[in-house]
Amino acid sequence: MNPDAPQQDLPLADPVDHPAALPVLVVEDDRPTRLLLERMIRARGHDVHGCESAEAAAELLREVFFPLIILDIQLPGMSGLEFSRLLRQQPTGKYYYILAGTGNNRPDDLRQVLDAGVDDYIAKPYHPGLLDIRLAVAEAAVKDIAERRHLEYDLAFLAEHDPLTKLYNRRRLPTAVGDAVNVARNGSPGALLYIDLDNFKVVNDTLGHDAGDRLLLAVAEVLRNGVRESDVLVRFGGDEFVIILSDCSVAEAMGIGEALRESIDDLVFAESGRSFRIGASIGVTQIDGLRSATDIISLADMACYAAKAHGRNRVELHSENDDALANLVADADWSTRIKNAMTNGKLELYFQPIVAFADRAIICHEVLVRLLDHPEIGPVHPAAFMTSIQRSGFAARLDRFVITNAVAALAASDETALSINISASSFAADDFGSFVSDILEQNRISPTRVIFELTESEVLANVPRAVSTMNHLKGLGFRFALDDFGAGASSLNYLKSLPLDIIKIDGGFIRDLEGDPFNMAVIRSVHALSATLNIPMVAEHIETQSVCDILAGLGIQYGQGYLIGKPRTHPYRPDELFQDPPRTALDDALAES
Repeated sequence: MNPDAPQQDLPLADPVDHPAALPVLVVEDDRPTRLLLERMIRARGHDVHGCESAEAAAELLREVFFPLIILDIQLPGMSGLEFSRLLRQQPTGKYYYILAGTGNNRPDDLRQVLDAGVDDYIAKPYHPGLLDIRLAVAEAAVKDIAERRHLEYDLAFLAEHDPLTKLYNRRRLPTAVGDAVNVARNGSPGALLYIDLDNFKVVNDTLGHDAGDRLLLAVAEVLRNGVRESDVLVRFGGDEFVIILSDCSVAEAMGIGEALRESIDDLVFAESGRSFRIGASIGVTQIDGLRSATDIISLADMACYAAKAHGRNRVELHSENDDALANLVADADWSTRIKNAMTNGKLELYFQPIVAFADRAIICHEVLVRLLDHPEIGPVHPAAFMTSIQRSGFAARLDRFVITNAVAALAASDETALSINISASSFAADDFGSFVSDILEQNRISPTRVIFELTESEVLANVPRAVSTMNHLKGLGFRFALDDFGAGASSLNYLKSLPLDIIKIDGGFIRDLEGDPFNMAVIRSVHALSATLNIPMVAEHIETQSVCDILAGLGIQYGQGYLIGKPRTHPYRPDELFQDPPRTALDDALAES
């Protein structure tokens, strides 16, 4: 077989896990040799299947996954080397360990064996002692391959799914909407529903994040039961969902939206002796093949805002006038409140420690911001206004307010370092580097005491630009953390190019760590990835000592969360860590972002 020939299609059985007894495939045309191999492999406690040709082996591999293949080079028909190349061309070909038997020991011949994708070789006739050693090496390698496959599968699932609800995450949305647009262009229009839960924050703030997560799971189940198998259901944000309805008219979409609204309205959530009801504001727009995926999502979002502006808990079809007005009013209101708060002292910085598990030393404090302009509700979490602030173009000004005041806090104390969140609009500004450099120089602060936190979405908006800006600022001494990692990434390749100092895994994986095997698998996978990249990892939202112990036992270096120290208006001393009383509803409202 020509190694440069086009790839052949050989549908193989999917890789599966096996107990200690491995399924082993022996491909050997000499019957006495094949029987000898089978006997020795069975003696090691494995299941063996033998066949005399590559063609017969290929048929068997279509039905059964054999992680270990012992292959004779000289076979009738397709040679062993040709068969090895064919296996490696397949999507699952990297999950086999291939041990080849060869009667040639010349260097050029052995080089051809390895170039064909064989993992190891053994000279024929087989010497029992040497074969036993080769099999032991193969068993260890098969275990390593299985662990790598699990890591790849976990990260692939994480790239497209929400860890809490197991629905698709927002990274899957542009592709799914784009597919629906293409279908609509061929004569089958669809629709998109944008769902935002009403009063969800009341449950979250009153009963805590765990109760809020259970409510989200209940809502996700309602949505699953209300759509067809062909529809795509996405968790778009904290309490936002998107549904892509294929081959669906606007009238049908409005009916589905109304049915979902009623089902959510009928949902009674009981927790800690209290009952809550929530509603859903739903925006609907048509997928007609004329608009882009981005425009369709934006129009449905606008329709959802109109539903909220018209009283909430209702379904609205996209209308440019109504939606633009509703959105403009919402954005203007928050922008005005934040602007006023900046000038009258109602926008305050909070600090939360990040510590090393090894010695509980504080490595830095994350800077958080709270709005204090509501006398009844108390401190307002940024989650309530950041989306509106970003849309109105006010986020960069808010960032500079936070940076200016954070640097002043550094100048007034001997705090080691502060970690500051910045938005995509700030990071993209041409004068951002000069702004932060000037602020630090005026206050005589070293850039090494400042860590900038970026989310995946902010980095992925323009990876080349992000890399260039980060490299420039790192040259000045600043450090960078990737925040909320795992909340949803379309690709993990960008991590290799980013000059990161810290990876902060999304807190959604931490809260239910003890009772969720999937979350545990994700934590292990991301930790393995961070170790491979030599980037320290911070686990956020640590709320119990048992979770803290698990994370430290996994080898994760740093932690942050309510157990260690809740956000407050001044930094912590080491002796103040791990001292907080039991959580209250008010504390939940002040929980870390």
